[in-house]
Amino acid sequence: MAYSTFTTPLISRNSSVWKNHQSLSNGIQYKSNDIISHVEQNVTSKLSKGDLFPQILASVVAFLLVTQPGINMVYSNIFLNHYEFTDVSELSWLTSILVLCTPIGAISIGVIMDRIGRKNAFLLTCVPLLISWSIASVARPENMGLIYACRFFAGIGGGMTSMVVVYVSEIAHSSYRQVLLSLNSVFFSVGVLFATTVGSLFQWQAVNVIFFTFTAVTTVLLVIFLPESPAWLAKFRTDRMYDARSSMRRIYPRNNQVFAEEMDLLYSKTTADAQPPPHCSGCGRSARRRKRKWCGWWRSPQPRTVTRPVRVLATVFLLQQLSGCYPVIFYAVPVMRSVACTANVVGPYSDMDAMVALGAVRLLASVAACALSTHVGRRPLLIASSLAMACSAALVALTCGPTAAPLLPLVGVAVFACSGSAGVLVFPWTLVGELLPVSVRAAAGAALVAYAYTLMFVVLKAFPYAGGGGGGGAARFRGRDVRVVRRRVAGHGRVRVRPPARDDGQAVRRDRSALCRRHRRRRRRRRP
Repeated sequence: MAYSTFTTPLISRNSSVWKNHQSLSNGIQYKSNDIISHVEQNVTSKLSKGDLFPQILASVVAFLLVTQPGINMVYSNIFLNHYEFTDVSELSWLTSILVLCTPIGAISIGVIMDRIGRKNAFLLTCVPLLISWSIASVARPENMGLIYACRFFAGIGGGMTSMVVVYVSEIAHSSYRQVLLSLNSVFFSVGVLFATTVGSLFQWQAVNVIFFTFTAVTTVLLVIFLPESPAWLAKFRTDRMYDARSSMRRIYPRNNQVFAEEMDLLYSKTTADAQPPPHCSGCGRSARRRKRKWCGWWRSPQPRTVTRPVRVLATVFLLQQLSGCYPVIFYAVPVMRSVACTANVVGPYSDMDAMVALGAVRLLASVAACALSTHVGRRPLLIASSLAMACSAALVALTCGPTAAPLLPLVGVAVFACSGSAGVLVFPWTLVGELLPVSVRAAAGAALVAYAYTLMFVVLKAFPYAGGGGGGGAARFRGRDVRVVRRRVAGHGRVRVRPPARDDGQAVRRDRSALCRRHRRRRRRRRP
């Protein structure tokens, strides 16, 4: 009688046979002891709705913070709708101080988010936003000091929201990362539409209370529904790999195969990044490199994979700010007044009603761009958006004048704003989370955001005076005939914008009397 004997050899877990057997079961093909290549499978190319829901929910909750920059950009128009400025410099500083403080928040969150984690950085972002809206809730329009303090904290909080794209790029699946990052433009437009709608329906004090409540609710949702980034836990907290697995399980709670693939891919990336670069063992360069790993990354020589995306994004941000898409948002009410008065458009609709309609169309354009980005790509949409903005700006420049055709300037402004929302306004921000490597994504992203907001400050500060230089351009920018009078107050020059008199005869007599007083003063000085 023959007996068949089956033997199972003891295979070491470090051997190539064991690694090949374990990795093939999870869709990973093992090539050697140091090289692992991820094999794309048809099963994981499309995830079910249940598999996508956790990361979509986390992305939506995170993108609620992106509505804050949209609210802050429109807030100056809401304030202008309830309070008339008598000083052009106050109007420009109300909009510019927000952008001036935004790089502070962007740089600080870039330093903090790698040390305390993505979720804790989100919660820290809500602190200056809550302080801003609490100050605005108790301030009065006449107290410009508190209003400037409100804008200061709002600018810091708005800059700290720039790390949302970094978080979403880390938790999103590679097949759906581009779609989820495109939600950045949608939620920015949601913030603009939400702010204009609330500003048209409620008084200024009630608007501030509503914004404070919205920020508090966003903070609670971040605490409940937001998981920590597994990529951050695996890269910066190597002793907490169990927490990384738990966080990855919250993102993929049902599909075990995708969970295993993402974990293996995360392990391979972490192992590759953890290997020290070749250096001399006796010179101590590695210690200095680790010491200045974050704060001095721009001083040390960087590979082409870092410098080339940084140069491309810096150029794109420069062109974005010079296109004028942000001044149209910040100064929407004065621009609409100027264009409407030039085009001789009258009607029962207020400035805020026009802004609500423009915000709704901008939101539809953002949703359309988000849907088309997966099929067309970012580059064609960015080119089409730039061409549409150029054509609409040319239309406004050619038709805006004393003999303007009705509605053509308004159509040009509307097309300019909507085409900007479809590409130029938002795609450069989402490209920060896509083009930069993970190792320098936080540092380089914070530096690029600070650079972009510095350019935005210069553009917004110069925009009111771009109509003709000095106060005359600012006066025409307000969309009404105003007189700019330069006075010497305590030895300093000040620009005061004064509305014209109701009667032209009174204005002429007032100018003549002022001229006569000036001549009398000169005669008195000439007398011995």
